[in-house]
Amino acid sequence: MEMKIKYPEYLNIKDWKYFRSLEDDTNTAKMVNFISYLADVPQEEIEALEPQDIQATYLKILQTFGDVDSKFYPVIEINGVLYGYSAMSKMKLSEYIDLERLAKEPNENLEEIMAILYRPITKHSFNGIKWNFIKTFKVGFGKVENLFKYYEVEKYDSSIRPERADLMATIPVSFALGALAFFLAVGSNCLLSTQASLLTNKKEKKQTMEAIKKLVTVPIGDGLRQFITSRKLPSLTSQEIRVSQI
Repeated sequence: MEMKIKYPEYLNIKDWKYFRSLEDDTNTAKMVNFISYLADVPQEEIEALEPQDIQATYLKILQTFGDVDSKFYPVIEINGVLYGYSAMSKMKLSEYIDLERLAKEPNENLEEIMAILYRPITKHSFNGIKWNFIKTFKVGFGKVENLFKYYEVEKYDSSIRPERADLMATIPVSFALGALAFFLAVGSNCLLSTQASLLTNKKEKKQTMEAIKKLVTVPIGDGLRQFITSRKLPSLTSQEIRVSQI
């Protein structure tokens, strides 16, 4: 019988980064660590369960998050504040420089990147914008090129980015990967054509873009299976669970 866990309504950036951190663990350790993390209970309590109960709980978790798709939303409301994706054509050199540096390790710096790409909207004319609620967040959608014309975002300030990044770590990772996919498709050419690109050589720039591509081209559901179960559930024994934690 599976554990009684209050499953989150969505997988946020912080959760996703934790999933990725389990990549090098054994299959059993991944399951125990992930359930412990999600249920917010000590690992010892998970280890005390019957193996079949752990599997049942883990399967439920995979079913909860396994069908998540990433999609790009230019406008997102977070804690009552509208945040807009910053159009690459309007970015200043300081933004490009920080983006290029952080994008070298996109998974580790995902919330930092989002804190650059999404900033509070200071002015807008959204009379005709369409709204929807996705994973409890209010989002604006429509033709991207049109939406960019109807709002302005806060001036970039690197000193407040860390605090803003903490907030961005709470948004659905599907939003973040969707934004990165859009950046990869549209913004990478802008990034590499600016003076910021002079700071790195062609090999480094190519590696940066490949790192982003690798992150955003694996569906979240497949990513969970890849990083946590290696696409199959392990055969558990109580002894295996105990040894994996030593």
